[in-house]
Amino acid sequence: MKKIMYYLLIVCAAVAFLLPGCTVEQPEILKFERINQFIVDGVQTYYLWEAETDWKQYDKRKSYADIDHYKLFEQLIFRDDAWSTLTEDIQGMENQFAGVSTTFGYTLSFYYNPFTNNNEVIAIVLYTSPDSPASRAGLKRGDVIIEINGSKLTADNYRELYTASSVQVRCGQVNVELKTITLAPGVYNMTAVNMYENPVNTYTIIEKGTKKIGYLCYTGFQRESENELFQLFSEFKTAGVSDVVLDLRYNPGGFSRTAQILSSILAPEASVKNKSIYLEHHYNNLYTEYLRENGYSLNETFVDTVPVNMNLSRLYVLTGKNTASASEATMVGLDPYMMVMQIGDTTSGKFCGGVLLSPEDLYDRKDQKYYENFANWGMYIMIYRYANINGISSFTAGLVPDMLVEEDVFDLKPFGDEDDPLLGSALAHIIGSTYSGTRSSKIALPLTALPAMKKIDGLMIAEPHFIIRN
Repeated sequence: MKKIMYYLLIVCAAVAFLLPGCTVEQPEILKFERINQFIVDGVQTYYLWEAETDWKQYDKRKSYADIDHYKLFEQLIFRDDAWSTLTEDIQGMENQFAGVSTTFGYTLSFYYNPFTNNNEVIAIVLYTSPDSPASRAGLKRGDVIIEINGSKLTADNYRELYTASSVQVRCGQVNVELKTITLAPGVYNMTAVNMYENPVNTYTIIEKGTKKIGYLCYTGFQRESENELFQLFSEFKTAGVSDVVLDLRYNPGGFSRTAQILSSILAPEASVKNKSIYLEHHYNNLYTEYLRENGYSLNETFVDTVPVNMNLSRLYVLTGKNTASASEATMVGLDPYMMVMQIGDTTSGKFCGGVLLSPEDLYDRKDQKYYENFANWGMYIMIYRYANINGISSFTAGLVPDMLVEEDVFDLKPFGDEDDPLLGSALAHIIGSTYSGTRSSKIALPLTALPAMKKIDGLMIAEPHFIIRN
C-alpha cells in the first residue's frame, strides 16, 4: 500500500508541475485519501462483521477522495452495530475511556417534565463522582435539576449541563400526588475540571444477623481502579465478608482486562488457581488465523496472580438498562462457576468487545511520515464476540434479571442504603427473608426520556495484538 502511495505522490507532483494552481490542494487531497484508506484497512483487518461488507465496491476504487470519512465508516459498519465509532481525536477518546475528562462529575438522566405540556426538562442526578465539582457543591443522588443559569431547563439548553465550562443550577421538590415540581432552596455553582472519575463510588460492609455482606457500587472498569479493588476486597476478606453485592446498574463497561481481574477476585478459588476459561473470544476469519498462526490464545482465563480472592459460591449483581459490555461480560463469564443472582432491570445487551485503533497501530511505526498529518484520527471498532464456556453469547435483548426490581426515579436512595429496593432485595435473599422495605411506586404518568450525553454506552476495550500493515 505504501508503494501505491509513493507512486501517487509522483503523479500528484507531476500534475502540480503542469497545473501550478493546484499545488496547495494536493497535500490535503492525499491526506483525505489516506484517512479513508486507514478506515478501510482497519475495518477489513479487525472488524468483527468484516464478512458482512461488500468489499468489491471498495476494491474497485482507485481513489478515496470522493467520499466523506464518516459516510464511508457508516457504510462499512454492520447495521446492528451500535457501538463502533470514528473520531478525529483519538487521544480524547482514550482519555474518556480511561475515565478522564473535563467534567462536573455527575451522571444525569434527562426527561421531559411529566407535569407540563411544554418544552421543559428535568435532569435527575443518578450519582456524583467522589471529590468532583458536583459532589463538592452538594449535589447528591436523586436531586432533580430544573433550572440552569437562572432559566428553566428545556430541550434547548439541557446539553449545557455537560458542555458548559461552568453552570449554576437549582433543584426542584417533586410531589407525585399533586403532580407538581416546585423550586427547592439552594443554588449550586460548579466549574468543570479535568479529572479522573473514580469508578469505585461507594463500598461498605453491611451486617445482617450473622452475615457480613460486602457492597460495592462500581461505575466503570477503569484500569486505574484495580489497586483500589485489591485493597477494598482485602478489607472485605479480613472482615469476614461471606457475600458480595456488586452494584453495576450505572456501569457501561470499560477495559476487558479489568473485568477479568475483578472476576478473578470474586470467583471460586479452585477455578482461579486452575486458570479456568473465563471467556471465549470469537474474531473474524483473518484475525483468528493471525492469532492462531502466532500462538496467541483465543480465550481469557482467570488470573491466578490476583493478590486477593473472595472464593465466593454466589454473587449478587444489581443491574439496569445502563449495565453494559464489560459489566455483562463479568456476569456471563462467572455464571458457569458460581450462582450469579441478577437483581434489577434487564441489561443493555452488548455482547462484543472492541479496540481503540489509531494509524500508529495499523501502520509501521517507523514510517511516521506516512500518517503524521492524520495521526489524531482513530476508531473504536468491535473486533470480537465473547461467550462463556457454556456458549452463552449474542444476548442482543440484554440479560434478564432473576428478580425484577424497578427504581422510582423520584425516590432514589443513596448507594449502600438498605432502603434502596435493589439492595434491600439482595440483602433479604442473602439472609433468607422477604424484602420488607418500600417497593418502588413508579410514577403513573409516562416519562419521556431525552438522549443521555455523558458516556459512550457499552465499552469493552481489548488490548489486541496488532497486525502491522506495510
